[in-house]
Amino acid sequence: MQQQPIGAVEALSDLAQFDAIIDVRSPGEFADDHLPRAINCPVLDDAQRVEVGTLHKQVGAFEARRRGAALVARNIALHLQSDFSRKPRHWRPLVYCWRGGMRSNSVADVLETLGYPAWRLAGGYKAFRRLVVRYLANYSFRVPVFVLNGLTGVGKTMIIRELIRLGVPALDLEAMAGHRGSVFGGVGLGAPHSQKDFEALLFLELRRYQGSSYLVVEGEGKRIGPIVLPDFLFAAMKQGPHILLEAILDVRVARILAEYQATSTEQAEELAAAVLSLRGRLGDEKCADLAEKICSGRYAEAAIALCRDYYDCFYKDSRRATGQYLSVVDVDDLDQGVQRIMMILAKYRHSS
Repeated sequence: MQQQPIGAVEALSDLAQFDAIIDVRSPGEFADDHLPRAINCPVLDDAQRVEVGTLHKQVGAFEARRRGAALVARNIALHLQSDFSRKPRHWRPLVYCWRGGMRSNSVADVLETLGYPAWRLAGGYKAFRRLVVRYLANYSFRVPVFVLNGLTGVGKTMIIRELIRLGVPALDLEAMAGHRGSVFGGVGLGAPHSQKDFEALLFLELRRYQGSSYLVVEGEGKRIGPIVLPDFLFAAMKQGPHILLEAILDVRVARILAEYQATSTEQAEELAAAVLSLRGRLGDEKCADLAEKICSGRYAEAAIALCRDYYDCFYKDSRRATGQYLSVVDVDDLDQGVQRIMMILAKYRHSS
């Protein structure tokens, strides 16, 4: 079967056309950055990649290729027995490596020989990354970016995700970052995404919403955990129409508990450690008391204290006092709040 290369622009116009996206680079390369939805099926692990590279430098290209080919063949065989063993006949994968060379060719050739309609990303991940960098460097918003603001626990992220489910053009920046943005932002989520992964996801979402008359995001600072928002996005968020979401304290606490309540001793310890990092603002005694509440399972008490003594004191929004909000929406009832926001957006769309 003839090799089927596909360019980055064409492939990214509809990644859903592929049943799987297979990154055949080493685990270390994959961990640094990869295509969204990709799974890692390395043909050389990190140690083997170093071995082949060292052989190339110290002995020569031929010996390196021969050793590399033996390792690649062995690893592809292992993938055929595991990752690819039960794929249906019409399984359609997209395969890529760094430059679209030997590693992805080797896997795609084997899959095509077996009869799978496999595609290879021409130029590899390097071509995709170059496309992302160029796109974001030249991007500017031509439509307003609506920003949802509100105190911690009001439900901003929940509302963004509901808007997306309903088909509203919205970005879930915290999901794209793999971090919630606060001192507790990484609790229970594992490692945050890399900057490159965030940029790849942002690139795909911006392309997805091309032609929309507006965009909705949650109010964020310049950083979400380790992720830095691009200047064009942060500027658009500062300049766009802002909507304030409000909910009573009991509702906010309930939503915080639903999001953060520990399900294991390790997670409780992670929450307590995050609280202790606030000593500079809350003092040793108050932080120690909050940590003790968390470790003893008194999450509601800790959440109430954090709202009153930390978030509501240090994260007040000056726009409310100066009347700069487009609208203030009560979201005690989440569904009614979402409907109200959609009415505001619809009114804008019809008047623009």
